[in-house]
Amino acid sequence: MSAGRVARRRRPGGRRGIEVACVSPRSRVILSILALVAVLAVGTSGYMVIDQDRHLSFLDAAYMTIITVSGVGYGEVWGLSPAARLWTIGVITFGIATVFVAFTSLITLFVSGELRFVRERRKMTARIQDLREHTIICGYGRMGSLAAAELKRRGMPVVVVENDATKEESLREGQVPHVIGNATDDDTLRKAGLMHARALVAVLPHDADNLYTTLTAHSLRPDLSIVARAEQPSTENKLKRAGASRVVCTQVIGATRIVNVLTRPSVVDLVEIANKGVDLEIDEYVVNAQSSLAQTTLRDSALRERTGASVVAIKRPDGETMFNPDPDAVLGPGDTLVLVGPAGISSRLDDI
Repeated sequence: MSAGRVARRRRPGGRRGIEVACVSPRSRVILSILALVAVLAVGTSGYMVIDQDRHLSFLDAAYMTIITVSGVGYGEVWGLSPAARLWTIGVITFGIATVFVAFTSLITLFVSGELRFVRERRKMTARIQDLREHTIICGYGRMGSLAAAELKRRGMPVVVVENDATKEESLREGQVPHVIGNATDDDTLRKAGLMHARALVAVLPHDADNLYTTLTAHSLRPDLSIVARAEQPSTENKLKRAGASRVVCTQVIGATRIVNVLTRPSVVDLVEIANKGVDLEIDEYVVNAQSSLAQTTLRDSALRERTGASVVAIKRPDGETMFNPDPDAVLGPGDTLVLVGPAGISSRLDDI
């Protein structure tokens, strides 16, 4: 587990597992310095109280404490009483131990690379706050890691929210911007840049966590596109009521895939080839008001001749979908074109 994080894991059945807490390197140094200051303050006060009949000044008592703790050994500033000598033994014991701990913390901070890790974390936090139109993935398990890798492969910015601090090392190695924290917490989602995100994906291990994450994100950003995973089909409606735009039920998708492989293997092969986007690609393109495609018919746009792609469906802004559209269908701003053709269709459409 990386320093500076607190990981809490629950065992099956709701029982709390072992809680592991590590103090950050910066906190260790601060605590060591505070302990050293406390030793100096207590030591100085002790000399003034024990030998108060000598009317010692604060400077004399502080000087005696400092040369004792530092081990310089210039000798006694004044003739110490037996009680003051016992106090000096205590100051030496605790003072040198405190100095040793503080020095060790500083050396560890530089030698172990923890200082570099703290700087990298700060830079990453600043980079996340500057992101716009990115996707937040809540959960870095098997599905979450694959989704993050695929989004990165397609050049789309992504931020991962993960509650398990033990996964931070793999996130750092994969150079994935991340926030360690509970995805159901408002502050954690804000740190992940929720207010400027394009979409959120909830793929946490349990349906209840995905439900709460969806509800939290939707309450903060009602306009946000949210894709949530459901392990149980019965959770699908609950997630939609909580604000999920789309719900992916792994059991239903798995069963449907098996049936399609058995009954329509050629179609499955074609879709797989298109998803890889190597020679063939299925993509979508949103027509904006400034596009030359706006207010033209599908026939006049000559998309097939200009890009080699076929328009298999047009989705209107009001949700109406036209499959196998008529060549005289007029394209309007906000229409989403579903295309099948060579890889890189969208980039070629942007040049039209």
